[in-house]
Amino acid sequence: MDMFEGVGRRLDETAGSLVSLGSHSLNGRERKVLFRNNGDGTFTDVAFVNGVARQEDGRGLTILDYNNDGQMDLLLRNYKQPTQLLKNVGSGNWMEFKLVGTVSNRDAVGAKIRLHTAHGWQTRVVTAGSAYLSQQSLIQHFGLGPEDRALEVAITWPSGATTQIGELMGGHRFRVTENSPSPITCADRACPK
Repeated sequence: MDMFEGVGRRLDETAGSLVSLGSHSLNGRERKVLFRNNGDGTFTDVAFVNGVARQEDGRGLTILDYNNDGQMDLLLRNYKQPTQLLKNVGSGNWMEFKLVGTVSNRDAVGAKIRLHTAHGWQTRVVTAGSAYLSQQSLIQHFGLGPEDRALEVAITWPSGATTQIGELMGGHRFRVTENSPSPITCADRACPK
């Protein structure tokens, strides 16, 4: 019977039960991968060259900008091993949004943000959970590549309301409040005057 084939355990044919793995992981120690978007619909595994091809028994992942530098960092939760923070030391243009619902839920879970640059559109949806032992930030991050600004930002709130924002300079975190007469404010220390 092959019903457990490929999931890190096997059926003991003679005893008719699963083989005891003791305190070991069902998945073993698989090398981590990190993919770089090549911008043409393909991806390249860059884990080894960036020093993140780790073999700890990973269970959870959080993606966040822990030091507010506009670069997304990785927090790895491992099984019976310390949590690890992998700091992104890359560079590039970016923009972040923290949405605040007033009619919709306060965290704006379910809101959709569309951002337009000269290279096209990007979309993010605010979510409250992602996977087992994992969580993502409620702050929505957009990488701008070579662009230094967004030409347009469109937000659709869970309530159905919409917010349209014109051109914005990159390199900043913005706070957007639903149904506000002045919906957008810059929310970081380096805001333009």
